[in-house]
Amino acid sequence: MPSQSKARDPRGRRRLNRRVVTALVTGVATAGAVGAIVADAAPPAFPDNIVVFPDRDFITIEGYQNHIGETGLVQITRDGNVIGSAKGVVEEGDVAFEVNHPGGYCWGAGTGLDVTPDIRPGDKATISFNGIEAGDTTAANTYVTEDMTLTGSPTKNTVVVHGYAGPGVNQAQMEQRIIQPDLVDTEVGKRDVRAVPGPLTPAPKGAYSSSLTFEGDQFTATYVFQDPANALIASKADLGERAMSWQVEDADGNRQGLTIAEFGEAGGPGMGGCPLGPGDAAAPQPGTATVQRSTDKTSLSVTWTPTDPVPTAAPVTGYTVEAIKQTASSTGEKELVGKRTGASATHVNLAGLSATQGYDVEVRSMADSKMSAPFTVQVPAPSALGDVTAPTLTVSPANTAAINTASTITLSSEAGSDIYYTIDGTSAVEGGLPSDTAKHYLEPIALSGQVTLHAVVFDRAGNSDTFVGVYKPATDTIPAPAAVSAITGSAGQASVTLSWAAPEAGVIGYGVQAYVKNAAGARVASGALVTTTQKTVTIGSLNPGTEYYFTVKAKNGSGYGPESTDQGPFVPTKLTDSVSIATAKWKSGDFRITGSGSAVGALLEVHAGTPTGLILARGQVEPPVAPATLGTYDIRVRASNAPASNPGKIYVVSENGGVAGPFTVTNG
Repeated sequence: MPSQSKARDPRGRRRLNRRVVTALVTGVATAGAVGAIVADAAPPAFPDNIVVFPDRDFITIEGYQNHIGETGLVQITRDGNVIGSAKGVVEEGDVAFEVNHPGGYCWGAGTGLDVTPDIRPGDKATISFNGIEAGDTTAANTYVTEDMTLTGSPTKNTVVVHGYAGPGVNQAQMEQRIIQPDLVDTEVGKRDVRAVPGPLTPAPKGAYSSSLTFEGDQFTATYVFQDPANALIASKADLGERAMSWQVEDADGNRQGLTIAEFGEAGGPGMGGCPLGPGDAAAPQPGTATVQRSTDKTSLSVTWTPTDPVPTAAPVTGYTVEAIKQTASSTGEKELVGKRTGASATHVNLAGLSATQGYDVEVRSMADSKMSAPFTVQVPAPSALGDVTAPTLTVSPANTAAINTASTITLSSEAGSDIYYTIDGTSAVEGGLPSDTAKHYLEPIALSGQVTLHAVVFDRAGNSDTFVGVYKPATDTIPAPAAVSAITGSAGQASVTLSWAAPEAGVIGYGVQAYVKNAAGARVASGALVTTTQKTVTIGSLNPGTEYYFTVKAKNGSGYGPESTDQGPFVPTKLTDSVSIATAKWKSGDFRITGSGSAVGALLEVHAGTPTGLILARGQVEPPVAPATLGTYDIRVRASNAPASNPGKIYVVSENGGVAGPFTVTNG
């Protein structure tokens, strides 16, 4: 099945089980629910989302219902380089489309990059429409590290899962799950059990308690079951351990920029007909090759285009070039002459050939021990051609002066001929063949300074014509680019994100200027010009509540073009923070809550029951103590200021918008 087609699983199922995906994305109330966090990445806002399953190299695109019927481009990048891509059409429903999952699209669909990327922590999954990015998710550096264990004394009623939460992972925005469908028919009543950050806490429907604790970059999820039989069932889950992390959690608890690491799952093609992963891919076949026979017919000049590497696969280490005689001996053998080259080579000369025989020339790339399929060029025997007339090499503009003026030079000749040239002062022909410095002519030659052009054309019979001329570019340079259009934007927390389309080819960068209006209503610049080479930019550190206007201008070798029309107004919102609760204890005359917050100095309120319930206590986030990076708080009220009884569920609310809770207060 071609990778450009959509594959279906044996049951004809088009979608991932929505009960699973919806549960994974929306989750349950955590002990550290937080507001949206502005980060370097730009996860989409609910109901849109990009969900990354790195172990299965699988992507789910959710929402994007304003793009129904449009084609979205999904790309996986590592260190700025594209290592996998696919196109899919947005369909109506919660899931727009999927990549590398039964019922979805193969990697390489519509893009020609036929490799299933090995998605790893730090890789970025991006979706775009018509060249404008519409959101991304960075694969989180968290995963389960070993098989779960069944323990407990005197009865084995406890399951423990260990894992890793590395740099960049917000531990307050994590969850661990064990997927075990056999639990549905037990007191658990669900196909999974879950652990969220915090101490051992009963599940909402009972049957077990769970905790998720951290020590440095290691996490431990603990599940204590009321019935040891259910602990045994959970421990036998096949590939059931999950580590989940998300970049942003909005006020409604939606988890945006979600990574779901699945312990023990295999990567590579997710269904039949999809391309192999980089570790299994063959060496890439050379793209093109041309062969020129010398005037004495005993040598061949072979030139090929560099092989496009398979992203993250073993690099090309060299090429094998062989000329195989077309006529076999009486015993069926065919003589060959060949050479092996280094990885950077694009040309060899093969000598010692029969002047009367035809040859099949095969060019293959090598990647370690792997060898590609050949790119083959057939070279007929000279007697089959019977051509002794030299071809004519036509140069435009014509060579009519000592120094000719042109921005580009076009070379042409009869059909089936090959043209080679140099502009570095060396000859294009040597020994009746193209020289080692000669380039195969494929498109007009662009000039950036004065050059001496050497060119030669060979026909299929080896007849040739040469040319030498001096050229320089015109004084007039390329005009500045046109104004940028198709600009879209949205306001965020103390920021505005803009996207646009390139006005034309040759653009090398963009300048974005922010403006505000003064008391007289006149437009004035706000801040310095922001430069970027991308077609999207997020400008931060803006004043919440202020109306901003923006212009975009494109740049090429001649400089900036005109500014676009004003875009706006955009009004940034207040920057929210995150808070979490670590402990909450009550006893008669003493009520104490501890936790962490991202905004040092933020004023906090402790509420009973709901985020807007009765205020029980107030406090403030204090600076962190190394090596911690988050601030901390320790709120304590005593005697008559303490609640008369245990308040049960509490929330901690920051003045900056962060909310943590519900959290159950324990006695003690």
